Amino acid sequence: MDVNINLNQLRVFHAAAKTQSFTRAAEALFLTQPGISKYIKELEEYYGTRLFERMGRKVFLTRAGEILYEKTETIFNIIGQVKVEIDELQGLNRGILNIGASITIGIYILPEVLGRFRSMHPKIDVRLEIALNRQIADMLLDNSIDFGFLGAPVHDDRLIATPFFHDELVLIVPGNHEWAKRDRIDPPDLLSCPFIFSGRGSGTREVIEERLSRMGIVLKNTMEFGHTEAVKKAVEAGLGVSIVSRATVSREERLGVVKTLSVSGIDLKRTFYFAHRKEKYLSNLDKTFLQFIVYYNF
Repeated sequence: MDVNINLNQLRVFHAAAKTQSFTRAAEALFLTQPGISKYIKELEEYYGTRLFERMGRKVFLTRAGEILYEKTETIFNIIGQVKVEIDELQGLNRGILNIGASITIGIYILPEVLGRFRSMHPKIDVRLEIALNRQIADMLLDNSIDFGFLGAPVHDDRLIATPFFHDELVLIVPGNHEWAKRDRIDPPDLLSCPFIFSGRGSGTREVIEERLSRMGIVLKNTMEFGHTEAVKKAVEAGLGVSIVSRATVSREERLGVVKTLSVSGIDLKRTFYFAHRKEKYLSNLDKTFLQFIVYYNF
């Protein structure tokens, strides 16, 4: 069968590889799942090899798929940059972009990203609202913001959420804590000292409680500080231990005021999501920002 390769096939492949899911790729590209499968099959016929291994609901790249994904990253980065530059020539000179982000993303990840976007589009007014994960989802649903960055998945059929960044959570203890000489602890050890949570509705807290509950660990001796910075300060002051995003504690670890450890047997990796309303009308500015995020090198 003579199969010609085209940009749509590569775009479908790239989205499926990035999300590790045909279903999520279909949602992000407004296609059906059979349509996604068809495009992938045509690519595999063209290259004469499998590009994905399918395991349950997830798909994983073969070595051939990894090679193609690396090249499509380059292709779409170039295409995205050309589109941005042409949009500027055509007058992307005004507009307001209302963005919401959960606390970890909004404070520790987005400033650099939005700074890059603003350097490319200096006449666009970018407004960032930072709040708890559930609050950001609510803002999306009531159209208070155009796009939201979520630290934990929100299951609502009215939203399209696409993975954009993989994060790792780590246990932090004071620099002079008895555990500071260790690299890891066992989950039951967490029951022996005070644990400091961020506020309810926090994506980080949702992930921590869900992962610990899988191991049968329910923390009783807890304190709650509403903000990640307050959590870190409380740990630094010796009030207890906590689990936070690794991206939030690089400075404190470098200074030696906290030590990071892993927790044996618990997967503390998580995914951050980029979301918007499913029926949202995408303006030229919206499309430009969407494209910028999809192909940004996080």
